Amino acid sequence: MIELLTDNHFDRILDLFDGVKREIKIISPFLTLSMAEKLCSTVKATDSTCTFITRLYLEDMIAKANSIDALELLINSGITVYAVKKLHTKLYLFDHDNAILGSANFTNGGFKSNIELSLLLSKEEPILAELHTYFDDMVSKIKSVGSGLVTSDIIKDARDAYARLLPDKKRPMKTISTQMYGAALDKWSELNRTEDILQELEKCSKESDLVCSLFKATEVVTQIKYPYNIWLKFDGESDNRLAADSLFTVTSVSESGKTLYLSNYPFKVHSIKEDDEIYFAALSADKRGKNQPVIIGRGHLAAFSDSNHVSDAMVQQYSWMERYPWYCVIKDCEIINAPIKEGIPLDSVWDALGSDTYIASFGRKESIQDVSIKHHQKAHMRLSGNAKQYIDKKLNELKMAYGIVTYQSIT
Repeated sequence: MIELLTDNHFDRILDLFDGVKREIKIISPFLTLSMAEKLCSTVKATDSTCTFITRLYLEDMIAKANSIDALELLINSGITVYAVKKLHTKLYLFDHDNAILGSANFTNGGFKSNIELSLLLSKEEPILAELHTYFDDMVSKIKSVGSGLVTSDIIKDARDAYARLLPDKKRPMKTISTQMYGAALDKWSELNRTEDILQELEKCSKESDLVCSLFKATEVVTQIKYPYNIWLKFDGESDNRLAADSLFTVTSVSESGKTLYLSNYPFKVHSIKEDDEIYFAALSADKRGKNQPVIIGRGHLAAFSDSNHVSDAMVQQYSWMERYPWYCVIKDCEIINAPIKEGIPLDSVWDALGSDTYIASFGRKESIQDVSIKHHQKAHMRLSGNAKQYIDKKLNELKMAYGIVTYQSIT
């Protein structure tokens, strides 16, 4: 049976994922995280095998057409991933029973969602056999070339290269990444000349993939809310940055024989309530040497009071408190036991969440450049619950890697 898929793509694709029994083979230049999660959960639930052929251009990653996190998830889930240069084919094979073929020439300017078209082939043995042969022949060619298997080392290299390019994408003048990974299956795909690379990237920039777009459509972001405020507190000064190679230290004072840990501010902060969460962002530099806030720990605050003004003794101990004369008591906190540079660069949070990083700009779809200037001249900002979940996951990974130093005020 051959079925035309128009406005019923999404339901039929979900049915095919849910009905697979043994094997999934996919060729797609694009991969979204939601599709990767669905694919991995399907493979795990059905004990199926899966091979995924994609395109690994950094420019696709920067344009959010492809996802390093998604590729890493596939590899960590036991799925074999190959990368091929000049890949534009889209083919989805489910066992030897079903296939989706189509959307190969959809472009941003040429098609609208209401006229998208693919073919769903079911129980069409001769053509399904040919499609499997096409897929298997491509895998054989990739293996013969020997440079197409996507490994953890390649993912790490791509992630590091992407991190270096991210700041360039904030500049008004667009910069193009020509970094490409994967196998060249013929001499026309080697892309050795700059003009050929730019021509390929221009073609890719006008391309979209229907299946991945459908899964990406499910990634509508809902704001996660908590019954308390979540503060991102900036520590240090732009003209006197904290040393990236040093450990982050929490300010401590002794009051009436009791140890208090403080978070200082240049103004009264009545918006801070009891048990609000705080994330510490050191104004320092990341591992690449780029000056930016680096998140290094988290904790809980006591509510601000008008009596929370520094004493003369505190100023004697910390002269900078003259400029930051108001404080909140940090009830408890944990700091990663590693140099500041090993923490979470704030630009990586912006890259993942964009304007959804902050409560004040949630849902606005602002550019990274616009988001990156929001914290300038601010002592703290309110994070979204979505940012909290993202940062917590990263801090937990750092906690496992380096351990933590804990602090608790004695009041």
